[in-house]
Amino acid sequence: MITLSDYADDRGLIRVATINDPGVRAQTAAGARRGELVRLARGCYLPTTLWDSLEPDARYRARIRAAVTGRLAPDELVCGISAAAMWRLPVSGRWPASVHTVRPRHGGGRRSGIVTRHSSSVPDPGDWVEGLPVTTLARTVADLAGGHSRYVGVSVADAALAGLFASDDYSFSRKPAERALLAAEAERLPLSAGRTRALSAVAFADARSANVGESRVRVTLDRLGVPAPELQTPFVVPSGKTYFADFWWPDQRFILEFDGKRKYLDPRYRGGRTADEVVYDEKVREDALRAEVRGFARADWDEAGSPERLGARLRQAGFVFP
Repeated sequence: MITLSDYADDRGLIRVATINDPGVRAQTAAGARRGELVRLARGCYLPTTLWDSLEPDARYRARIRAAVTGRLAPDELVCGISAAAMWRLPVSGRWPASVHTVRPRHGGGRRSGIVTRHSSSVPDPGDWVEGLPVTTLARTVADLAGGHSRYVGVSVADAALAGLFASDDYSFSRKPAERALLAAEAERLPLSAGRTRALSAVAFADARSANVGESRVRVTLDRLGVPAPELQTPFVVPSGKTYFADFWWPDQRFILEFDGKRKYLDPRYRGGRTADEVVYDEKVREDALRAEVRGFARADWDEAGSPERLGARLRQAGFVFP
């Protein structure tokens, strides 16, 4: 007996257009009504159990595939925030519901369903990511750095230089980008598309930023007018262990650490330890580092993107502003 699963592709997507059997088509409609299928795009569904198992970035990639597979023009590329998702560039905040594509045309864009189609006078050869045509990594970074906030631009440029992945998707292969290539692509942007903003983000980017939170902290420190800290500085403590400080100002002997929740709550970041064990190990690490320096502070997500809050936290810990 033919069932819905027989029509699913290798990623579980079920496209109504590929179903010839009226009975199976009826199963699709009934499954959607019962909540057994999630509608990702027009005529395309994913089993709810599979959808529930996916991380937010993987859900967005599934939505992209559902929306554009087999529906792109020959010269059309997935672009912008959608290309960033396909390249596994870490972008803070929620992924959008819309999917973005671009064609080498002049004039404005248009929207069809969840797909927003843009046009650009700057040609891009494109690349292939998991069977989809997308803007090149350098063009994707330039587009985001030019069209979004400095926080987003620096975060994706940092990640591209370092070869970092969204949600640590190590099954995906992507080499670190070269700064010169990112800068060259940013230079090709029109001024109206944020060329100056993109060039600034690429110049500021640093491959030593370990995650998007640290990238945000760096941008906020720059907004505060704080001298650039050294990144990932090793400290060998009396126990013989080596700890790396996120941000280090040797002239003030001051350490700042970014402290996201993920390393405590997400099993993928705990290395087999319980949350309590992670907290204890972090306390041991902090005590060891505090003994080596004059000042020590931590910044969480709220402070990472707020000059007022981060500035107050640093002053409270004894940091001397210029």
